[in-house]
Formats: sequence, structure tokens, C-alpha cells
Amino acid sequence: MHLIVNNITEQTCFNDKRGCLSLKRLLYSTGIVLLCVIVWIVLNESISFQDIILGGALGIISLYITHKYLHFDIYRSTYHIRFCVLIKYFLLLVFQIYKSGFSTIKKIITGKINPDIVEIDTEIKNDLYICFLANSITLTPGTVTIEKNGRKLRVLWIDCKTKDKKRAGEMIKGAFEKILTED
Repeated sequence: MHLIVNNITEQTCFNDKRGCLSLKRLLYSTGIVLLCVIVWIVLNESISFQDIILGGALGIISLYITHKYLHFDIYRSTYHIRFCVLIKYFLLLVFQIYKSGFSTIKKIITGKINPDIVEIDTEIKNDLYICFLANSITLTPGTVTIEKNGRKLRVLWIDCKTKDKKRAGEMIKGAFEKILTED
């Protein structure tokens, strides 16, 4: 473990070919490790000192593997997302999951469902962000993304209120797309 931390520190604290990026890379790496800790705690549904340490260790190992084998600079420039946008998106996702969950439970209990498949378009150009959107739609109860074709998504919607692409897109995508187009 000490070797991994030293290797990452060496890579982040010395000049690279393009100049000194040490503080910037260190802050980025710290943010990624903290994000890994948060995800680990959420997945384990418990918070303890051991979970924090294990989540941090897994984050450091992930960074090490990314630096060593995935050409980190190319990866980072291709799949760039600002940390504050990621946090805002995550909070919105959690809120939407609970909100839609209660709404979907009510519809299922009352039997007032109208399942159908709708096709929606997205204004997002970045493929990674389109995948975020598609997965967020699937994570939200009552909707499942069943196909992604470029910037078009086919969604199974448990309570289809309209087949109009634009209106259905506004109802399903909601604020997810707005946050992703901010970046």
C-alpha cells in the first residue's frame, strides 16, 4: 500500500513533459479518491472507519491502475467532468430516485399505469454524458432506457403520458440534461 501511495505521489508531484501540474493533479486525485470513498460508503450502506479506509485504498488503487495502464492524460481529457457538476448531478439523481420511487409505488398500488416505449432526443453531444443520462433514466423508478443510438434514447416508461418526443423528453430527462449541458 505504501508503494502505491509513493508511486502516485511521485507521478503527481514532479514535473511532467508539459510543465508542472503537481498541485492540479494532486487536487484532482484527491477528489477522485474522496468520490470513491463516498461511493464505497453508499454501496455498503454503512459508515465506519474501516469503510472509509477501504474506500480510500480502493480509490488509490484505481488511480494507480488508471495512471499506469489507461494513459491518464488522454482518458482525463476525453472524459472530463467538473467535480462540482458531478456532485450536483449525484444529489439530483438521489432526489429523483426517491421522488419517482414513491410516485411509482403509488401508481402500481392503484393500478393506474400505462406502459409504453417512447423515443426521446437529447441535446447532449458528449457520449459519456449521454451514457450518464441513459443510466440515470434507468436508475429512476418507472423508466428504463432500452436502447441508445447516437443522441436518441428509447425508454420504457411505466406511466406514458405522451408519445410526443419533445414533451416526453422533458418529462423523462427533467433536470438531468440541464446539469450535463452546463459543463
